[in-house]
Amino acid sequence: MYGNKNHLIQVLLNVFKNAIEAMDGPGNIYITIKTAQDNHIFIEVRDEGVGISKDRLEHIGEPFFTLKEKGMGLGLTISSKIIHDHHGTLQIESEQNKGTIVKIRLPLYVEDTAVLQANEML
Repeated sequence: MYGNKNHLIQVLLNVFKNAIEAMDGPGNIYITIKTAQDNHIFIEVRDEGVGISKDRLEHIGEPFFTLKEKGMGLGLTISSKIIHDHHGTLQIESEQNKGTIVKIRLPLYVEDTAVLQANEML
């Protein structure tokens, strides 16, 4: 797959950090990685945290919107832009008291030569 390694690491670290911080106590984080026949890779991160209410979920990813006391509200905004720049998608599903699922879909390759020149093979 082609992409900016440091940017994609930043996305994954942000998603993992959010999952860890969403849990009040002990809990699990499940990471699933799959490839699909349509030349995409799917990364799913599911936590057993407190979840996000529907009204707040609508605002996740907006600049400066945060659920954290000391957060700036830019982590998922930046992560969404990075995934978009890699021709992928980032979706968040959540239910209060049941946890959150972050779904990332990225192409395994991009035919756009400008994208290939700006990134490296991972």
